[in-house]
Amino acid sequence: MTLHADVVVLGAGPAGAAVARQLAAAGATVLVVAGPRPAAAREGYSQRTLARLQAEGLDEVGATLIGPVARGGHWGAGRAVDGREWLADRARVAQALERALARGGVRCVGGPASRVARAATGYTVEFCGGRVEARLLVDARGRRGPQSRGPLLLALGRSHAHASGRPATRIACWSRGWCWLADDGEQVFVQLVGAARGADRPLDWFAAAAAEVPGLGAILAAAPASALVARPAHARLGRASRDPGIWRVGDAALALDPLSGQGVYEALRGATVVAAAARTVLEGGTAALAARFVAERYAEAWSKAVATAAGFYAENAALGAFWADTAAAYAALVPSPAPAEPRIERRPVLEDGRIRERAVLVTAAAPRGAWHVDGVPLVALLDLIRDAAPAAPVLLDAARSLDRPPAAVEKALHWLKASGALAVPRGASLSSGV
Repeated sequence: MTLHADVVVLGAGPAGAAVARQLAAAGATVLVVAGPRPAAAREGYSQRTLARLQAEGLDEVGATLIGPVARGGHWGAGRAVDGREWLADRARVAQALERALARGGVRCVGGPASRVARAATGYTVEFCGGRVEARLLVDARGRRGPQSRGPLLLALGRSHAHASGRPATRIACWSRGWCWLADDGEQVFVQLVGAARGADRPLDWFAAAAAEVPGLGAILAAAPASALVARPAHARLGRASRDPGIWRVGDAALALDPLSGQGVYEALRGATVVAAAARTVLEGGTAALAARFVAERYAEAWSKAVATAAGFYAENAALGAFWADTAAAYAALVPSPAPAEPRIERRPVLEDGRIRERAVLVTAAAPRGAWHVDGVPLVALLDLIRDAAPAAPVLLDAARSLDRPPAAVEKALHWLKASGALAVPRGASLSSGV
């Protein structure tokens, strides 16, 4: 059986499902080849992750979550952790995503893909029971392929039948790593994150952590309620494919250290970018321009992620070598600040769901360039300001010329002043930004 589609998506996780739904909503025919069923494990979703799932139309996932539950514990030099999150069961989330795909008109077939090949008009993907031919391929199969990475970390997780009746989560540190305890009221999922060193045996981490983390020993003494799950936990930036028809999303493109707790959120953000790139190419746009936009977006997210991770691990550097070494490894990945002098360049931007080239203002705070604020094009506004007579009512004149509300123009004017962009000289030449 040979199927045909505009886009084939490999992997039916949150990122793959979001890309598939967005492209289907834009009129493309999309087929998803699901991967292996995820192992039993818990994850924590933030409020903004939940909001992003709803914005993507993945409401079925929200219905499977437990929460919000209180998040507590201690970090750094006794600093209290205080917040809330939603508990997700990876297996139930996978089932919910398949339902969301069906509701969005996306066909999902069993996988994983057994063979992927370049064809004359696109790609051929073979899977159990058939094959699909498609113009574009989106790889959402998780951590694989060439990468830049942070320090190698391992996450070990297992549930224990330790009933408390009070769903909550807790984070705690020990000398050789950190742990996340997710209590759903009937079971506690214990996840330990650390770095294997020399003769170190990761399975011994549980006993070592129990000796330092209050209350952990009693949880681990309860009967295991699931198999042990081992997963890579290092941050990684996947290298963009040289093939203009292959796009990576989710952990295949960017994976965060789980300490940030924002992995699913970033995966969904990336899905919007990749969907726009694929849509641009399908509609005859420039693949190179779309690829540049995607690469710059992921590079910026990577830079912020490794800087955040470096700071978190540095707070516990006094606890031992694991903390100091991990903090130093992440700090070494933080890129040098971009030139702070504001300038105008032509760069790819996301506009109406597609990637287009526009004149943007590049600043230290917006290294990829900002082309509008609240719908007000910044370079056009800057030209209007410099053309205005000394006593002219700039706000109202600009609002009329740009057909935007005065409040939006006022917001954009504030951005220009705060960024120092008003000092960009008149008639500055536009570079390609390369």
